[in-house]
Amino acid sequence: MKKRAITGLIMALVFIPLIIFPELVIPFQILMTIGVIIAGHEMVEMFNKEKPMGTRIKVITILLTLILFIATSFYTTKLENLNIINYIGPKFIIAVFLIVIIVLGLLVFKDDFKGNDIGKVILTVFYVGLGASSIVILRVLGLRFITYLFLTTVLTDVFAYTIGVKFGKHKMAPNISPKKSWEGAIGGTVVATIIAGTYGLLFGKIFPSGLFNPEGYKTLVDGISGLGNLDLLGQGLIIFPLTILLSTVGQIGDLVASKLKRTYDVKDFGNIFPGHGGVLDRFDSSFFASMFLVTMIMFLTATSLF
Repeated sequence: MKKRAITGLIMALVFIPLIIFPELVIPFQILMTIGVIIAGHEMVEMFNKEKPMGTRIKVITILLTLILFIATSFYTTKLENLNIINYIGPKFIIAVFLIVIIVLGLLVFKDDFKGNDIGKVILTVFYVGLGASSIVILRVLGLRFITYLFLTTVLTDVFAYTIGVKFGKHKMAPNISPKKSWEGAIGGTVVATIIAGTYGLLFGKIFPSGLFNPEGYKTLVDGISGLGNLDLLGQGLIIFPLTILLSTVGQIGDLVASKLKRTYDVKDFGNIFPGHGGVLDRFDSSFFASMFLVTMIMFLTATSLF
């Protein structure tokens, strides 16, 4: 427990400044790039326990993950008006085309690369690559989105565990994660929705202007497809349901990660964080939640273009 607490404190001291200070976007991207390499390695090593992948396939998988991550997250300092599609779309399409060609090439020219190996490579590339790039995109879009993401996922995790330990009676997925209960999951989502949803609704009052809110946004959805023109109640009717969904998706991501670990008989994805496990052990729910949140922003922004 002491080791876990010390590691958590060090992670917070490193990660929080990179999130909240705009000048540290590039160092944040560099750190996430390192994280992608480590997370990709964690995935291929997990798959390797079932069937040896070979060094060449491992390296190619990690490189493809990096390609997708870089294509969809670098140069996002030019993101304006939340228009993610125009900036990321073309590079995403090119990256996916390249990935498909290379994977199919492996299938054709490498005899020991079978159909189920395609799934392992694709899962690694898109789960890690898009999950990490979504976090970077939210970071570039501004403090309100990245803090809202982590506030939701962290509160969900903490209170799902706390409430589950105290009141949990009905197991959610006993064969995947025996300690998770429906009471904990619902309780975690309720607490996260109240706190993170309120934060999103009152963002402009918490950070009226200046370093952390240079654009002067009033709420989480201010500036998205005219949603900022709604009154506070109207915006709340968007933010709070969004938070419920975000919390739920994060928990689904946690369960998916647990299922993978059960399937391949590993306790943790890695051990880079003493007491916490690997990169994926810390970011499993955040990867899923960030992809969902970026998708929602893209959808809401796109509706204003028609």
